[in-house]
Amino acid sequence: MLAAAVATSPRDSAALPRGYSGADLLQNCSDATLCELYLRALVDAYDTLMVWGNARSRICTPRPQEPAVLWQAVSATLSARPERLSASAGSLIIDALQVNFRCAAAAAPTATLFAPRDGVDLATQCTNSTNCEPVLYAVLDAHQTLVDWQTIRRPFVCLPENSTLAEWRLAVLRYLGEHLDQLAVHTSASLVLTAMAQRYPC
Repeated sequence: MLAAAVATSPRDSAALPRGYSGADLLQNCSDATLCELYLRALVDAYDTLMVWGNARSRICTPRPQEPAVLWQAVSATLSARPERLSASAGSLIIDALQVNFRCAAAAAPTATLFAPRDGVDLATQCTNSTNCEPVLYAVLDAHQTLVDWQTIRRPFVCLPENSTLAEWRLAVLRYLGEHLDQLAVHTSASLVLTAMAQRYPC
């Protein structure tokens, strides 16, 4: 069973901070792999939640982008406004994407920013806490941002204050292990959101 792959570390067992800021993101994005995992998951979660919330995406691109190209646009926007770096990383990135890849009036997206990862990728990533952490943070950050902005009308996930990263990972891995038929069908972020909504309903 996939859930058996979880190994609790001191970092996993500690209560997580509620905020993951733009400053945290800039620091962590010195590691290109972790940065790409976060960006891919955030964009996937944004796309998923806009569909679930029956909302119009404000991010348009003629073709999928390479993570490095996307990060250049985002980091330039963040660096130009250092006074905003205390805000959540997800809100800053989504705002930057909506500025740099703005849809024309009444236009609808014709392509996703990234080709999304699927549940097979997610299962592989989340057997390793280091690779799973940016994915979970990104998905939940996108969710909280769109709830705060009232872009989606209601939250799908309501986390208790004392929940931990280890518990989030376990919930996701358990869901994946119980729904193997969904791994190749659904995107990584949609599966994280479904698993978390089942474990932490509102």
